[in-house]
Amino acid sequence: MTKYVIACIDNDVEILDALYSKISRIVDSDYIIESYINAEQALIGCFNNIIAGNEVLITINGNNNSNITCDEFLVELSKNSPNTKNIIFKDILNLDSLQNIINNSSVYKVIPRQLKKVDFELIILEAIKLNAQERRLKEYQDVLEAAVDKRTKELNKINVKLNVLATTDSLSGVKNRRSFFESCGPIISYNRREKKKLAVLMIDIDKFKLINDSYGHGIGDEIIKLMANKCNSTLRKSDIFGRLGGEEFAAVLPNTSERGALQAAENIRQEIQNLEYISANNKRIKFTVSIGIAMLHPQDVDLEAILHKADLSLYAAKRNGRNRVEISKEEKQNN
Repeated sequence: MTKYVIACIDNDVEILDALYSKISRIVDSDYIIESYINAEQALIGCFNNIIAGNEVLITINGNNNSNITCDEFLVELSKNSPNTKNIIFKDILNLDSLQNIINNSSVYKVIPRQLKKVDFELIILEAIKLNAQERRLKEYQDVLEAAVDKRTKELNKINVKLNVLATTDSLSGVKNRRSFFESCGPIISYNRREKKKLAVLMIDIDKFKLINDSYGHGIGDEIIKLMANKCNSTLRKSDIFGRLGGEEFAAVLPNTSERGALQAAENIRQEIQNLEYISANNKRIKFTVSIGIAMLHPQDVDLEAILHKADLSLYAAKRNGRNRVEISKEEKQNN
């Protein structure tokens, strides 16, 4: 249990005895009254108390028999006990020592060395009361700061969750339409400005309505999740992938040539073709995707323009038998 130390320093034993007598009458066993004729020993004693977990509550500073002056003692003590209430006998002060104390430590009271001239017991009681108020305030501040810190962390977690909800498709777990467009805009602007290659893929599950009609919307949802996970793992980390709606997905592939886009799309098509969904009652369901590709060109003002070309390529893949990859007519003509 923490004890509260009152350190008395003076080279006059009668003064020390008087201090002890006056203080002991007004404090209980929670307080330790220590007497020193030497400021150097007092500093060591105070530090030992601090190490032991006690609090140096008050120091009473008079003349002492060491090379350490009163102001030097208080400055050193304040480094480890800044809240100590320091009482100083005014006849030991000069302008330089007072300046050092004010600039580098603190003074609670300056009183005459003749204790009969002041209500010393009242000064001590007021110091104890002030210390208790400051301690309660510090405890309250600690509790308040802990509560604020806890609440801040909770709000940060909530904000992260809200951000995930706002940017993630709840079914597939990939970017939703809004987040997809927001993420792709700056990349498309950069690639157009720097004249870098960029490809857009439109990906659609073949005959998805038939899957829903044959097996139910629950299994249809599972097919969407399975397909999205496979696409996401097949694409590069630098690629942006999202669900536009229903069974339709899109991907933006920065720094990707026509050849690279065809290879990426074909990898996805083959991976999906090799997938098999097994339902709870052991129904095995195979499904495929069709993919349309379009490349970024200077005249493409935004993502919508490239998606439109990729969408036309997707319809071409559907018309040509599904489970296939088609690149836009623009690229075919250029080649």
